[in-house]
Amino acid sequence: MQSLNISSSALRGIQLGLDNTANNLANVETVGYKRRAASFSELLADSFNKQPDTDTQNRTTPAGLRLGNGAALNMTKLDMSPGNMKQTDEPTDLMIEGEGFFLVSRVITDATGAQVGEEFRFTRDGAFHLQESEYHGAFVLVNSSGYVLTNEIGAPILIPEDEVNELTISNDGFVTANGNDTFERVGIWKVDNPDQLQQVGNNLYDPALGAQNPADVYAAWEDGMATAIRQGALETSNVNMQEEISQLINIQRAYQLNSRAIMIADQMMGIATSIRS
Repeated sequence: MQSLNISSSALRGIQLGLDNTANNLANVETVGYKRRAASFSELLADSFNKQPDTDTQNRTTPAGLRLGNGAALNMTKLDMSPGNMKQTDEPTDLMIEGEGFFLVSRVITDATGAQVGEEFRFTRDGAFHLQESEYHGAFVLVNSSGYVLTNEIGAPILIPEDEVNELTISNDGFVTANGNDTFERVGIWKVDNPDQLQQVGNNLYDPALGAQNPADVYAAWEDGMATAIRQGALETSNVNMQEEISQLINIQRAYQLNSRAIMIADQMMGIATSIRS
């Protein structure tokens, strides 16, 4: 029975690892996507130390027998290594050079259209477009999910122009429209431990889970860290296709091994049952 438990627990972990690899492969072309690396850990093991004296003679290994219970998926660690740069020459496309996230927000309204709250998300996806907002009374930068890019204090970046013919964003985040200074600055935010962020879909992260105390999330411009914004470029996914395919092959081999172990254990139990009967 122990062999069945070990192999079945391994198969459950392998299935989760396969799901993680499949998600990475599905997002190989997603702008700003950060891959997750699966790591496994051993389940609780039993140690048998009281053995006959004859078992300790001429022994080079530590005393006792260690009986494991299999392995399970421990965590999927967020890989924050940078992706490659993709030059687009679109003035609304932005890329973070260095660490940090864009903070985007969306107004939550009720059935009458009244604001009842505001939702904030982190993202590395800098594919924005200009959109005239009646709610804000100005042009705003919006991503594909309808979230508005915010400034360094978490408020939406407003461009008070009747028509935007020229948009310029400097390396340190200051926004200029039609040659006029908007006095807005793109906010870049850093997280001490990005693994605390929860992915909520659409290449977005929930920042609330990463802010257990004020020191966990902070503005990169105030920190003075080497971070810059490149206009007219996007950060590609950091998924390495060759590495993921190799991981997929390893998962397949591990799945075959544990499936074979279950089949052999079942055959042995069948033989033992037939002998006893």
